[in-house]
Amino acid sequence: MNLNDLHLNTRNLYKDILRSCWLIICIYTAGTLLELLFTAHDHLDFFLQATCIPVLEMTVLNLIMGVVFRRITRWIEYLLIAGVNLFISIIIISLYELPIVFYILIIPILLSLYFYSKRLIIFALIQAILTVTLIYTFSTAIRYALDKSELIMLFSMFTATALIINSLRKHAFALTQELVKVTQEKQDLQTRNTLMERLNRVDSATGLYNHRSFHEHLVNVMGVSEAYSLQVHLAILDIDNFKKVNDTFGHAVGDSVISYVATQLNEFLDQNDFASRYGGEEFAILSVEKDTAQFVEQLEAIRLAISQKQFDSMNGLSVTISIGVQRLMPGMNKEDLFHQADMALYEAKKSGKNRTIVVGSHT
Repeated sequence: MNLNDLHLNTRNLYKDILRSCWLIICIYTAGTLLELLFTAHDHLDFFLQATCIPVLEMTVLNLIMGVVFRRITRWIEYLLIAGVNLFISIIIISLYELPIVFYILIIPILLSLYFYSKRLIIFALIQAILTVTLIYTFSTAIRYALDKSELIMLFSMFTATALIINSLRKHAFALTQELVKVTQEKQDLQTRNTLMERLNRVDSATGLYNHRSFHEHLVNVMGVSEAYSLQVHLAILDIDNFKKVNDTFGHAVGDSVISYVATQLNEFLDQNDFASRYGGEEFAILSVEKDTAQFVEQLEAIRLAISQKQFDSMNGLSVTISIGVQRLMPGMNKEDLFHQADMALYEAKKSGKNRTIVVGSHT
């Protein structure tokens, strides 16, 4: 969850609280009007003191809170707790004959848990205690209705609730930290596994797929080709006289030659081609959805580009490659496909190297 989502969720909380306050006003109005039928007090006085004035005060307060929540962002959580506390105070003063309503001052303390703030919990607790103290001090009717033992019980209840809420906050925060840590560890492990999987599938020297990956892809392509009658070609490429390059100029130069050949494969091949370093100085290309002429034209471009490259590390000399090509024919298995392509490569080597041989033709 990002900061925008968190901000949106908090705004939704404010809207839900405002809606709840409107609902409470409706319930309060209905309840006091029903009580009007049974009260022993003067009906008009009761209607004014217990219904009209409190409902008007709660309505005005709710409207003010709505404006505040839309226009103010700083200290908004403190204003929310204070607003709810004031809303409850109106109900307490109106229903002074029911001391039990004092206990609903626990609601702002409970609400503070949403923000995971110790300061806000302390603020809600102090506010609840001050509210009870002020109402008790300035309301004679409530002093008669609420004795000192009940007052002590209220303060104890508020304090105990705040302590429990703070304990929940700390445990929730610790749990969140642990979840973040575990999630991060899982992501790190997944990243390492992905990297290891890539290392197992990719040749580190060239960045091409390795022997294992090539055979896995070939099996998949052959299955699809059989089902959809795709044109599939296999080309095996081999660097000519590579042993001589290593013996004359060293293995570091040989590695640079292999790396250059790999870059040319990536340069000329497209998304329907799958290139791999098959082993040593040998490469394999699997092509899909090209006819033989198109694939050979692509291979010839690779061969000519490599033959024209002069290596400074080899005193300006060039290297060449030989290529054998076989099309996947109906009923041909993987072994037959490789055998025919390998035979074509052998023919290219035998007939002078630096050429492409397609089974059944010479290029």
